[in-house]
Amino acid sequence: MRNPVRKFVGVALMGVLGALFMLPMLGAGAQTNGSAGSNGVPPDPPGDCNVTSVTPNPIAAVPQQVTISGTAPTIDNTHVVLYVNGSPATANDPSDIVATDPAPDGSYTLLYTITSLPPNNEGLPLSVNFTFGNQNAYTAVCTGPGGITVIRVKATEAVKPVTPPAQPAAAAKALAFTGSSDTPSYVLIGIAAIVVGAVLVVAARRRSHLS
Repeated sequence: MRNPVRKFVGVALMGVLGALFMLPMLGAGAQTNGSAGSNGVPPDPPGDCNVTSVTPNPIAAVPQQVTISGTAPTIDNTHVVLYVNGSPATANDPSDIVATDPAPDGSYTLLYTITSLPPNNEGLPLSVNFTFGNQNAYTAVCTGPGGITVIRVKATEAVKPVTPPAQPAAAAKALAFTGSSDTPSYVLIGIAAIVVGAVLVVAARRRSHLS
């Protein structure tokens, strides 16, 4: 009976020692698996990401830089990325910040210069995603007020242009002066010449009859 008991105790002792040796490895494996996913299934995000404000909105004109602020998890290699029209944003100004890591307190700030807006004042769609994971980068969406995931930046209503006062019509210009009109004088001289000529003719005829 002693040998079976000794064998059983020896096997049990080896099992306990093996379990103690494997526990740290299993814990590390579970932690890595939780960050990198398992069997192709992405892990759950390490926390919530929020968009707390987009200012100014609406904007008065373009180009205009807007500030996107929010909070994100600070663990598991979190990286915040701005999206415009569903694609990662490209900086339009040297001061733009279109991707960043959250600060130690979880806050983040993105800057983006809007250079154009969609027609009919539909608004430019902005959204924020964040990547996480220590082996592969997984993506999750950040939510804004009321759970929205897309915030549209619009323009202020166009102000009707002020019509300038009508300028007074320019006074009609006088016709160009081309010289004085001497027609009446020439007519009178002609009439006088005819009369004088007629008188001279009559006088000449009388003389011829008398002689």
